[in-house]
Amino acid sequence: MTRRARALAALPAAALALAVLAGCGGHSGSAAPSEGSTSPAPSASDLAHMQKLVDDADSAAAAAESDAAGDK
Repeated sequence: MTRRARALAALPAAALALAVLAGCGGHSGSAAPSEGSTSPAPSASDLAHMQKLVDDADSAAAAAESDAAGDK
């Protein structure tokens, strides 16, 4: 597997990590939310952007797999 293929294969994991970290941000280090605090829902444009990132990562991973299969 080439370096480029490995990098492309890592994109879905990176996108997932970004989504998890973005979803967990702003909790001020506490495991349980304090009383009365609410987490704002992501906007539609934020969700669309994250979906595009995930779709692009999936596409890159598929291309990397196809490229790797051609290297055999």
